[in-house]
Amino acid sequence: MTPAHHREQLNNMLCEAAEIEHSLMCTYLYAAFSVKQSTAEDLSEEEFAAVQRWRREIIAVAVDEMLHLSLVSNLIACIGERPHYRRFNFPISSGLFPADVAVALAPLDMATLDHFVYLERPHSVEERDAARYEKSSFKRVLPTGRLMAFSDDYTTVGELYQCILDSFRYLVNEYGEEAVFVGRGDTQLSMREFALDGLHPVLNLADVESVINRIVSQGEGSTESVAGSHYGRFCAIRQEWRAFEAARPDFRPARPVAENPIMRSQVAAGARVHIVAEPAASLLDLGNACYGLMLRLLGLMNDRWLVQAQIRPAVARQSLTMMHAVTEIATLLTGLPANPEHPGVNAGLTFTVSRAALSFVDPASACSVLGERNAAIAERLQRFAADFPSLQALADTLNGFASAWRDWGAALHGAGETVAPLPAAVAPSQPAAAPAPASGKVETAHCDAATVSFDHGRCIHARQCVMGEPGVFVANKPGEWIYPAEASAERLVRIAIACPSGAIQVTRHDGGDDETAPLVNQIRVRENGPLAVHGELNTAGNSDGYRATLCRCGQSQNKPYCDGSHGPAGFTASGEPATRPSEPLPVRNGMLQLRPQKNGPLLVLGNTEILSGTGRTVDRLSETRLCRCGQSKNKPFCDNSHLAAGFVADGE
Repeated sequence: MTPAHHREQLNNMLCEAAEIEHSLMCTYLYAAFSVKQSTAEDLSEEEFAAVQRWRREIIAVAVDEMLHLSLVSNLIACIGERPHYRRFNFPISSGLFPADVAVALAPLDMATLDHFVYLERPHSVEERDAARYEKSSFKRVLPTGRLMAFSDDYTTVGELYQCILDSFRYLVNEYGEEAVFVGRGDTQLSMREFALDGLHPVLNLADVESVINRIVSQGEGSTESVAGSHYGRFCAIRQEWRAFEAARPDFRPARPVAENPIMRSQVAAGARVHIVAEPAASLLDLGNACYGLMLRLLGLMNDRWLVQAQIRPAVARQSLTMMHAVTEIATLLTGLPANPEHPGVNAGLTFTVSRAALSFVDPASACSVLGERNAAIAERLQRFAADFPSLQALADTLNGFASAWRDWGAALHGAGETVAPLPAAVAPSQPAAAPAPASGKVETAHCDAATVSFDHGRCIHARQCVMGEPGVFVANKPGEWIYPAEASAERLVRIAIACPSGAIQVTRHDGGDDETAPLVNQIRVRENGPLAVHGELNTAGNSDGYRATLCRCGQSQNKPYCDGSHGPAGFTASGEPATRPSEPLPVRNGMLQLRPQKNGPLLVLGNTEILSGTGRTVDRLSETRLCRCGQSKNKPFCDNSHLAAGFVADGE
């Protein structure tokens, strides 16, 4: 490849890289969604465990491609151009990528896996692509000295990225960093928006080199090792697959899902499966609508007004919700017939992109259009929920987002031309609720001044009670062991506040003040242990007092609360994570919503300060996702390791 000698050509290379990352992500997800979901689908227990592990592994690779797409978006933004989230519909026509780069949707079979290995291969490795992928013979040539951008040829994706790096180096050498890096850093994506390890703004040539090294090493592997790279992971799946196939020649890990499915009538030559059978056709329409909304939200993320309005984290969260919706609907489709002319063939999500622009004219129109679109998709999800109950929660969530966009639009309308911070709307809003049911056996003890309650299920044995008021809490005593009359009501409240888990609650009868919400919401990271939360808590939609300790080892039998399982499990995690750059919060208290995500992290909504075990500020934020699977490499924050780990836990 020939390096770019002007910004237009570099932007063209980066947009092609974005299209490749985006397309690969979709093909990997399509294959993962096709995997069988139970032993009833002709799989032994051992085979089922393996294919579910492969599914998680392939989804984890797809998440890496999402990181790569986000990083390429930052590379585009850093040179002053708008990030590129559009791509051509499947199957990709000849000429859009080099002749040897074929991209199409297919279920997970050996040909698909061979193709994945081929796409992710290092430049120095010989691999043969699957025969299924027909390739035209042509060569793209970049003419020299042209002002217009042309696409050049490359043999591997790694070669494309090397040329992009050489292009940045050439332009910086010719014009200087200040002239090349004209994009704003605060509008680029970072780990504050998406919990993708390594997602950072690009501000200079050193950042470019770091980003491209990460992308290439995750895909092909480094010169020292391919272990852990996409290439290495796909090779490992292929090796295990061959062993199962040798033991049982009719081993098939995937459902009979369509190759090259299409949503609209076929106009191009080639084998296609038009999805027309119901309910698959209507569900496909809904899935693609969710996918399209996700792209519009991602396209909005780099708008300056979103940063000024301080709603960027909420928009990022909605884009993640849409990704979950796409996953849910795409998996449902693989169990539904596609077309009566193709008996025995099931449907699949086509990831169809409309020709409409992803950007908006102005903030007010963005709020209006997105409020309308969320409401329309929510209504359709609601309609399907009777037959597919898993869609009900998504319908409720999108109705909440529709309300949030309408509220933001009204606030912008009232502000005129000024974009100021908007209300911290969340979706869906959580109604006030009665206190959560006790998580274990609860003992109560009364005296004239106060009533003390003790919840055994919440206790983590911090021993603040027996050490602070040994006359009230008599350790290791059979039978009755709590004597509230041995201390004043003030002292009882003080010891309750010192209990990090919220196991101890005190209600005063003397007219004095009960415990109140703290002035500063805090989440303290305990060494090799749970997260200790202090604030006005609402856990999973229930009022939950002011204190709780939440599991972050993934082993508790009382999730989301800690039950001490981190000790027997040998969980190790620092209580002193690195400090992240942050600004003081204008408001430091208020309701703190703790919303465990199904099979995923803990979503925290509300102003809070993350503190180390010694009290040092780690971060200050109004929204974050915290690890509760115990596998994140960026604890206490989620880095999506729960996907590869197969973490299972209740949540919304």
